[in-house]
Amino acid sequence: MLFVQIILPVFLIVLSGFVLEKKAKLDFRTLSYSSLYLFTPALVFSALMKEEISFALAGRIGLFMLLYTAAMMVLSLSAGRLLRFDRETRSALHLTTVMMNVGNFGLPLAWFAFGQAGLEVSILTFFFFNLVLSSLAIVLAQGSTATLKDAIVNALKIPLFHAGVLALALQAAGMRVPELLLRPIDLLGQAAIPLMLVLLGMQLARTRLQTGAAFFALSSLLRLGVAPVVGLALAWTLGIQGLERNVIILQTSTPAAVLPLLYSLKFGTRPDLVAGAIFTSTLLSAGTLTILLYLLQ
Repeated sequence: MLFVQIILPVFLIVLSGFVLEKKAKLDFRTLSYSSLYLFTPALVFSALMKEEISFALAGRIGLFMLLYTAAMMVLSLSAGRLLRFDRETRSALHLTTVMMNVGNFGLPLAWFAFGQAGLEVSILTFFFFNLVLSSLAIVLAQGSTATLKDAIVNALKIPLFHAGVLALALQAAGMRVPELLLRPIDLLGQAAIPLMLVLLGMQLARTRLQTGAAFFALSSLLRLGVAPVVGLALAWTLGIQGLERNVIILQTSTPAAVLPLLYSLKFGTRPDLVAGAIFTSTLLSAGTLTILLYLLQ
């Protein structure tokens, strides 16, 4: 029943985006920019402003995401060196194992699984990991040509960062946003979750699988099999329990993120392997996430 009630609705919306792309060939760039620069920042800001934020919770999630990213990076580096991948292939492996789809996939999944009760945790997880996705992912895609300055500048260009920081600052100062402003922002944010899934389906429809079955298998194993174990171990170590633990683990056990594909296309970091790993892990996640939900409950 968990598959039918939680996983299947997510994949049905993804499928609608897949079919839409195949039939209509919409302007993907315009839709993705609308999501990135308007709907998603509105969702983050409104969600963080509507309820009192626990800064202790925010601190725990921030620390969890830092340690989680470091642990997955070490595992990915070790696997790449053990198998003697070249630099570009190792970078593709990092992009598809360290970077999970906590936005397009994780947020809607957490919403279907836990509803309003888990929204604060899921939004904070989404916010903190996007700092990684908009900085470390750029460095990995560029390889040795990347600089810390470029990563920081790139992160500052993402309005999601500003929306989260502004909401946290207003909460810390005890200031409230007038209802006249919060209501339209909240309404814009409600469009973000379904649009994320539609965009994921559209991106999958554009993906062309090339050779690299062994790479796809390794990437999916690390992303869908090893990552939940790492998350559970860190949650136990940090004393994260209950609903908070379940939301974080579910979101960080999602398939490979889509945004690194854009980076790999721009910098030539084996986009064929990145696209194939995203497609493979997304399909396999229907099974792994169903099992994970049973275990978490």
